[in-house]
Amino acid sequence: MNTEPQLEISGLEKRFESEFELSGIDLTVGSDEIVALLGPSGCGKTTILRCIAGVETPEGGTINIDGDTVESSTVSKPPEERHIGMVYQSYAIWPHKTVYENVIFPLEHASHGIPRSEFRNRVEGILELMEISELADEPATNLSGGQQQRTALARALVHEPELLLMDEPLSNLDKELRKQMRYELQRIQQELGVSMLYVTHDQEEAFYLADRVVVLRDGAVVERGPPEKLYRSPDSPFTRRFVGARNPFGGRIQTDTAGDRIVRTEFVDVPLSKTEYMSNGADGDVDCFLRPDDIDICGDGREDDRIEMEGTVVAEGILGDRYEITVGFDGTDTELTVHCDQYRDLSRGERLTLGFAPKTLQVYRSQ
Repeated sequence: MNTEPQLEISGLEKRFESEFELSGIDLTVGSDEIVALLGPSGCGKTTILRCIAGVETPEGGTINIDGDTVESSTVSKPPEERHIGMVYQSYAIWPHKTVYENVIFPLEHASHGIPRSEFRNRVEGILELMEISELADEPATNLSGGQQQRTALARALVHEPELLLMDEPLSNLDKELRKQMRYELQRIQQELGVSMLYVTHDQEEAFYLADRVVVLRDGAVVERGPPEKLYRSPDSPFTRRFVGARNPFGGRIQTDTAGDRIVRTEFVDVPLSKTEYMSNGADGDVDCFLRPDDIDICGDGREDDRIEMEGTVVAEGILGDRYEITVGFDGTDTELTVHCDQYRDLSRGERLTLGFAPKTLQVYRSQ
């Protein structure tokens, strides 16, 4: 088994005058691994992909693909020699070509070791894997969004690249088709064993697809790790705000009259020792987060140390497969969203007691 990284980036820097820069990006993608670059628009995700692909030239750093240096202070290989596949947000399908002609293009123009006598079999095989064999002779202008996406994937994979780069590839599809294609991407990646670097601003896509997630902000890596770690207990307040459905609110660590440290908020006080406190330090302002799934209507499986608070329902309704309630608290601007598995016959203006276990409250030093 190959234990060497399929992609290794060290100290990558890219500047666009005074507007934006990548600042010392370090990144690896292992063999047969999916890594997601996750972050808001404009954080540098696509720029990293374009530097890897060779369509942008960085000011500093090195890029190695399968042990081969493709970018450094002395080397800058053209895209066709980097042995990668790339799927763009727009798919970049040539409208004047058929599906077959689109897919065979990399075999005819990219650097690879596949003999010409194998081109047709290779194209037919990848079209079958993508489940679009019947569309081979169709002009690209006749394709639906999902069919274009599969064609773009087939074209990116037909020459057996060592690394597949994907730039928001599902963003132009409707919700149900995105769900289907997330599954298809995992199936295809597993069958082919290709390493994948996947750019998205959609946390649901990143967490579903990736073995590891790298969170970016303003051209720098904020945090990286397995999806479960970043979802449950991220180290950074930015990740906490960006990842998952959260209830953010402010608080302050103080010492009460008994000498115990507490997290004091507008609507409830919580013993600090029982929370998930992500920083050490003196008393002061903190950022607090509660997941909607960790709050319940009191009476639903209480625990002895449960924290309770009373508020007023300000909004409620069915949201997908769950019931969502938003509760406000008297004399404050704080509102908490609660997710319930079962429908509740609640009305706006109704008084309601909520509860949560202190260990589910995540507390960060304010930055």
